[in-house]
Amino acid sequence: MDKKALIIKASQILFAQFGLKKVTTDDIAREGHISKATIYKYFKNKNEIFDAVIKDEIDQLLAEIRAAIDLKVEVPDKLKAHLMTRLGKVHEFANFYRVTYETWGDYWPHIAQFRKQFLKEEQEIVKNILIQGIKRNELVINNVEMAAHVLIVALASLEFQWALDEYHISLETMVDNMLEMMMHGIYRR
Repeated sequence: MDKKALIIKASQILFAQFGLKKVTTDDIAREGHISKATIYKYFKNKNEIFDAVIKDEIDQLLAEIRAAIDLKVEVPDKLKAHLMTRLGKVHEFANFYRVTYETWGDYWPHIAQFRKQFLKEEQEIVKNILIQGIKRNELVINNVEMAAHVLIVALASLEFQWALDEYHISLETMVDNMLEMMMHGIYRR
């Protein structure tokens, strides 16, 4: 593993465990078994390291979502693979999600650009699934861009663990119900 990747990995572990504020560059050096000088060779400061950790987590999450989707053929299965991967990986990408919830005031303005880019790429993934469903004559959607956006916004609400815990619902049950409503609606026919 190269030194920069080692710094990112060590930082990811520490930030996930203790948060951005409590971790020092000394802690990172100790965790990575490297010198502080090595850290400063690659990064100006701790916030720059944190940015690299967040970007790495986002890239990994998007890659895993794409890989899960690629394994499926049918549109509902692709949507479920997206949802299950995205929501099932929350604990693995703790830094990305921790900033979203815990340091809103302190770090949110800075991290918002990463979050916005992630949501844009995720929306594009969902849009492509919907377009595939339209081409296969499985879906009828007037505004694909808006539909993809709405799905991503709805998905974001499930990131909060209380959405599942409060009603004692498993992630898979929540995803299945969400997809059922999206695919079949709630109107009486």
